[in-house]
Amino acid sequence: MRDDNTALAAVFPRARQFQGPRPEKVSRSQRRSAYPGASVWTRWDTLGTVRASGLALFALGLGLALTAATDEGNVAWGERIGRTLPLIPVCAAIGVWGALAPVTSRGETVALEALGRTRAQVAGAAVAGGAGVAVIAALAMIATPGLSVDGFYPTVTHTVSWVWRDGTFVDTAHGVQVGADGAPGRTEVFEATPGRLPSVPEHGRAAAALSMALVGIALALLVGDALLDRPASRRRQRDLRRSRFAFLALLGATVVSTIVLFQAAAVRRVPAMAGALPPTALLAAAIQRFARRGG
Repeated sequence: MRDDNTALAAVFPRARQFQGPRPEKVSRSQRRSAYPGASVWTRWDTLGTVRASGLALFALGLGLALTAATDEGNVAWGERIGRTLPLIPVCAAIGVWGALAPVTSRGETVALEALGRTRAQVAGAAVAGGAGVAVIAALAMIATPGLSVDGFYPTVTHTVSWVWRDGTFVDTAHGVQVGADGAPGRTEVFEATPGRLPSVPEHGRAAAALSMALVGIALALLVGDALLDRPASRRRQRDLRRSRFAFLALLGATVVSTIVLFQAAAVRRVPAMAGALPPTALLAAAIQRFARRGG
């Protein structure tokens, strides 16, 4: 029981009694005019690009090291690099995530958007760094015939032709050998085998490089957009979850259909460039999403 008649509301008034008039909403164009230098490329953008590309290259190097440590041995480095190339889109996504996640948690991206930057301008540097690694790798794949692209076109050779030559067993159909000590290895000895097709079809190298670059750019855009999305309401959160689920389904369908088309191209059922159609659709959807929601 209180010892006085003082009302609690007089001592502890509600917060709304101290609220003044609500400030007027400031549009993005007004913020841009107030801070005209917010859209200029700065040292922050350069660091984001370098950080994203560096992390993507580090992830690629780690994948190459794991490939070299787990292969059958006596494998040329061109083939080892070729086996790692399909991982480049994932490495690009890792680079964008590693570049944007720390600055997002520190609130730097919110501050830049408050100054008038669009989402594309905030995430553009990191996306460019991650996607640039995929594009450069695709160009290197086209310009370097020594990089093997056989991993994009897996085929099964049913013919087996083991012969004993110079103290080793040699399979001339697959280009492998087994020494007298049981150690496996590769050989350049191939013989004409009925029904045996070259592993890489016509325009196969260009199709593999194009698909890898398109998926790398698309994943970089999607990761950058996901890290900058901050839904305020529960309804917005539900819409975001549905949208992300739809894009995960689209990404899975793209991966499955691309693998199927590349395998079909390896046995000459479809043109090699057909394998680049699903990545093209994924990139178009990612660009549309990023442009519509990124401003």
